[in-house]
Amino acid sequence: MIKRRIYGFLKLIRLGVSLFGCISLIISGILAGDLRDLQIEYLLALLIVFISAAGAFAINDYCDYEIDKSNNRSDRPIVLNLISRRTALYTATISFFLVLILGIFLNVLAMIFVYINLLIFYLYSLGLKKILFFKNVLIAYSYIATIILGTILSDVEVEPLIIYFSIMAFIVGLANEIMFDIADLEGDKKVGIKTIPMSLGIKKAAIIVVILYMIIVILDPLPFFVNIDDSLHYDIYFLISIMIPVLSYVILSRSLIKNHSKENISKLRVYVFIIMQIGTVSYLLGVLI
Repeated sequence: MIKRRIYGFLKLIRLGVSLFGCISLIISGILAGDLRDLQIEYLLALLIVFISAAGAFAINDYCDYEIDKSNNRSDRPIVLNLISRRTALYTATISFFLVLILGIFLNVLAMIFVYINLLIFYLYSLGLKKILFFKNVLIAYSYIATIILGTILSDVEVEPLIIYFSIMAFIVGLANEIMFDIADLEGDKKVGIKTIPMSLGIKKAAIIVVILYMIIVILDPLPFFVNIDDSLHYDIYFLISIMIPVLSYVILSRSLIKNHSKENISKLRVYVFIIMQIGTVSYLLGVLI
């Protein structure tokens, strides 16, 4: 029983995704050239990012219980009775206040940024997600929030590579969320959440997703040809490594166009996060080596 509850709690807070947010923070600091040592502000920010993500996921599952049941979400611990809604609410509430306290110890800009984002993502679960397209934009923004935080912890300068990296992360996040909405279409209809697949149809939504991924196919290797950052410009090793996610996005897009089914998108959901991580590592190694 205890192991079951621990497993349910780890699924509730999306342990892997929450940790990936922490990794994004570190990578951002490295890409920006701000993180050079074991700096206390980054250790504190890591804790804030993890707790914020855990709380946001918990309040999301608490609010989405009926939606997740309608969509037969077998990956949601409350639906599977692995953990109670009350536990999810307690987790979200405690996480919210912990972040408020920890944020005090950051610099003023970073503190304000953390507080604004904390409020936004809780309000997202409490109702903002029901607004057409706003839902997609907020989730896409969540992909870049930790990237921005990672570059303002030490100074207020946001480097060109960070801006470029954030733009790509936003586009990928937007594409991912629209694709996931295709799989959740039936459940979203039942509870009245308006999404792009619902408004435009599955086929047009899939085309929009593919167009966004093709933009990434162009942008991903561009720093090799255009001097956005000296370490990536004409770096043949960066070009070779970044072609792995580039080709993967092409394969993913082809699969989505051919098959819009919920089962296929569930597979692509895992695939796309692996692609993102490979792309991130390619940029990181390009800067470091």
